[in-house]
Amino acid sequence: MRAYKLILTVFILFSSLTFFGQINPINDLYYQQTYWYQNYNCPSFNCFEISWTQPNSSNDTLLGYNVYRNNDFWIYTEETEVACSGYSPCEHSDFYDSLPFWITVKTVYNSDSILSVANDSVYVNDLMIGIDEIEQNKIALLKNPISIGDNISLLIPNSEGETCRIQVYSLSGQVIKKYEIKQVMNGIISFSTNKLTRGIYVININLNGRIINKKILIK
Repeated sequence: MRAYKLILTVFILFSSLTFFGQINPINDLYYQQTYWYQNYNCPSFNCFEISWTQPNSSNDTLLGYNVYRNNDFWIYTEETEVACSGYSPCEHSDFYDSLPFWITVKTVYNSDSILSVANDSVYVNDLMIGIDEIEQNKIALLKNPISIGDNISLLIPNSEGETCRIQVYSLSGQVIKKYEIKQVMNGIISFSTNKLTRGIYVININLNGRIINKKILIK
């Protein structure tokens, strides 16, 4: 009898681990905000893009994604991005309501709508207002050093429509994070410090073949 109970317990534990181990979260969440003067397709002239990559492969059926502002459900999507690009009327004119807030994304699995954890987040602080043009021609970190848990924010001016690849390296050369932005516009790209600990990192920025490296201190 004891042997039967032991086998049953092991089976239940194994089944639980297999089941829950397959509810994989998204990867590489990033947020870009752009001020496009007099573009009424973007709320208050502030265009934005939230993007992520699919979870690691799973035995569960991936249905889509729930996007949250703070802990409040905002929208459901089957795509890996939500955006107001400025090139067509925006379906998300309420995006900047109730500023500031954190954005998180949870993967939705199976017919019972099982949710993954939200393993990453980005902070939406405020609207950009009254900017007719960006005069600088220099990629810059908006804040350095930053506190752990804050966003890393890059200003990338005069780059509309260009492709930008960003990689975050440790000083030992290990790639910790990587992002690809297919159409950069004049504005701010932000991503979280998730998976980063306190220390110095190198941010490698490849803007259509132009390479820029920036060091950042996370304290």
